[in-house]
Amino acid sequence: MNLTLAIDCSMRWISLGLADSSALYGEENLNAGRAQAELLPNLAEGFVARHGFSLKSLERVAVTTGPGYYTGIRVGLAYATALAAGLGIPAVPMSALYAMACPFFGSGFVAAPVLKARKGSVYAAIYGYPSEKQTEPAVYGEAEFISLIGSLGHADEIIIIGHDLDEFGEIKNSGYRLIQMPPAIGLQMAHASLCLAAIDPAGITATYLRPPG
Repeated sequence: MNLTLAIDCSMRWISLGLADSSALYGEENLNAGRAQAELLPNLAEGFVARHGFSLKSLERVAVTTGPGYYTGIRVGLAYATALAAGLGIPAVPMSALYAMACPFFGSGFVAAPVLKARKGSVYAAIYGYPSEKQTEPAVYGEAEFISLIGSLGHADEIIIIGHDLDEFGEIKNSGYRLIQMPPAIGLQMAHASLCLAAIDPAGITATYLRPPG
């Protein structure tokens, strides 16, 4: 079955998803602000229970490793890896940008997910089709990233995905197709993780991608 609990705390939200090889059970999302560490354990246990399972039923845990909110990444990783280690099950590390883009794999579009970084920069990546990674997650200036997208030569096929696209002036006015999505990626994470390799949770590290300066 590969019953998988997905956990994302890369922004100031807690996003949870639950899926296995035969069903997508659901997700739960909470704007937790600075209370992620306090709220996550009980929220995760209750979420799994509401779908008729216990934490001991889990066979894998998926977790975003970044980029994003520094404290949130640490909270999500600490809980997810401790949970997996305590249960004796493997974990699936996943970039938050990959999780944002995965609903568009196989669509024929080139997905360019972006998250806000500091000082006019964005965390971003470019993913092709069906799921070929074209660039690794990295930090870019807005203009730099728009230029990178332009170099692909697939303007009609490119979509820029983000939670807060209105805050990015150059991206907003770039002329590319924009898709505003909520910071609710738990279920798509759980689904996507079923096709990814699970590893020893002790081997998972964060991807902070600090902006320059």
